[in-house]
Amino acid sequence: MKVLVTRAEPGAGRTADALRERGLTPVIAPMLTIRPSTDIALDLSGVQALAFTSANGVRAWANARSERALPALCVGDATAAAAREAGFENTLSAGGDVGDLIQMISKRMNKAAGRIVHVRGSHVTGDLAGSLRAAGFAAEEAAAYEAVSADRLPDAAREALERKQLSLVLFHSSRAAAAFTALVDDADLTGRLSYLIAVTISGQAAESLIRSDWLAVKIADTPDEAALLDRVGAARLDP
Repeated sequence: MKVLVTRAEPGAGRTADALRERGLTPVIAPMLTIRPSTDIALDLSGVQALAFTSANGVRAWANARSERALPALCVGDATAAAAREAGFENTLSAGGDVGDLIQMISKRMNKAAGRIVHVRGSHVTGDLAGSLRAAGFAAEEAAAYEAVSADRLPDAAREALERKQLSLVLFHSSRAAAAFTALVDDADLTGRLSYLIAVTISGQAAESLIRSDWLAVKIADTPDEAALLDRVGAARLDP
């Protein structure tokens, strides 16, 4: 069974390894390219913590800045692992989505202790900093990377679709799902999706596939890689 991985690198490679461990054959075709900033202009005086909603944000910060002493408030376990790998010693994981991160920050952080900075990409869904300000925190944003959409369907994806070699397509983000939908349409291959199962990391990602006619669309129980892979296993047994 071949599975198309639309995730950006370096995450796509790790997902591919996990699929191979499950006896599946990955086809890597990133819909997005992560371009970290070389300069994140940010005055850290008065900042009590950095908030990360993706491992890409962590890696972008590590690419541009040397500071690791501040707490890293992470949306999930994978992001927290990336923060520890980058050298952050004080990491907290909300173990879920942005709503869980807001709840964790509200419970664990002191509103009077200083600003919280959301280190994010140039395109984000939701408004973490705005939600924190509404909860009484001083919060701001720092754009650390850009996720650039592919301008055409990657050759690996085109070939696999044309030859009807795929069974599943994985989507780790709304932007990857939207980019895939548009590029498949541009390539006049939308009809090839009717025999495929889409597996998405969230309901938002699934909504970005609305223009495509899939055999089925499955959504991970929680917005993380482990749940996404569990849904892959379930889709194999019950399409």
